[in-house]
Amino acid sequence: MIKVPFNELKLINKKYKKKFLYQVSDCIEKSNFIKGKYNRILDEIIKKKFQIKHSLLVKSGTDALIVALRSFNFKKNDEVITTANTWISSAYAISLNGATPVFVDINQNNFQMDIDCFKKKINKNTKALIVTHLYGCPNDMNKIKKICAKHKIKIIEDLAQAHLAKYNNKIVGNFGDVAILSFYPSKNLGALGDGGAIITNSSVIYKKCKLFANYGSNSFQDVDHKIIGINSRLDELQAAFLSEKIKNLEYEIKKRNQLAKIYNSYCKKIKIQNIKITKNSISSYHLYPVLIKRKRNFVKKLLKKRGIECKIHYEKPIHLQTAFKDLNYKKNSLPITEKIANQTLSLPFYNGISKNKIKYIFNNLESINKSLKL
Repeated sequence: MIKVPFNELKLINKKYKKKFLYQVSDCIEKSNFIKGKYNRILDEIIKKKFQIKHSLLVKSGTDALIVALRSFNFKKNDEVITTANTWISSAYAISLNGATPVFVDINQNNFQMDIDCFKKKINKNTKALIVTHLYGCPNDMNKIKKICAKHKIKIIEDLAQAHLAKYNNKIVGNFGDVAILSFYPSKNLGALGDGGAIITNSSVIYKKCKLFANYGSNSFQDVDHKIIGINSRLDELQAAFLSEKIKNLEYEIKKRNQLAKIYNSYCKKIKIQNIKITKNSISSYHLYPVLIKRKRNFVKKLLKKRGIECKIHYEKPIHLQTAFKDLNYKKNSLPITEKIANQTLSLPFYNGISKNKIKYIFNNLESINKSLKL
């Protein structure tokens, strides 16, 4: 039996260890742990890599969403449309900013927001849209932008899984009013702990976010706090590690796309449905989900017994979770989302995985498929 972990962060991060230990020593020697030179270096690299004007480093991807949404000053009865087949942070950020999350269904091919469903949910209270480029696959941003421009709806792009993904040869994050990044350790650009960033081409949004994330003041030297804010900043050690790791981000995304071609060919061979990438897009392939149309949880257990660790993204859609029961969504209110939640299975997928392990994954999937007549 071959052991195939879902991810191998030690393998991915070991190349940065030597430089990082030097950076740690540098930080200790200079006693500079907050908002130091590595924060400034990382900010500049992010702006260049993502072709964006402003970058603000914060504690996490969740904080990035909360702070970014705060810049729009939502009022009671304001609604923000989003999807329910993602991590709960997007919905939390909406609620914590005093607005109401409105969930729309997804399409069956790329598991992204169904644009026709989005159009039907728009009303006079709709103020914003969170577009989550799930698994690294961009949505059709041209269509989305036209609809949002017509109805004066703000666009927040969630790039937590879509670092340097492209739509129409343009890096996602540049289509909306503001975008967020997550540096959670397992992300394509992962830190050694939590971390996140807000990116935008709007100086107004950037200044509002910076003010709120820094105790409501413009800087630590500002003795007059202008608003009630929070403390959300990326520590200098995480910034140091990411400032080195981000240099290889384009290369890592290219390798993930090459890896995906191998997985795609196996899926075609054994007739298992994988995610279809939006036309005119380049995915960052943060995850590689497939659909197991029957007995998904049982298949996951069988694979684990054979040493293959898989995960489910995401098993219980947000609209059916207890935290949002007051919104009164019922089962089958988002039929495609709920169907995909019962069928999706994320396979081990990371740069450095051996061809032997990939073959082992799909050989076992095929044998299980045949034995269970899936």
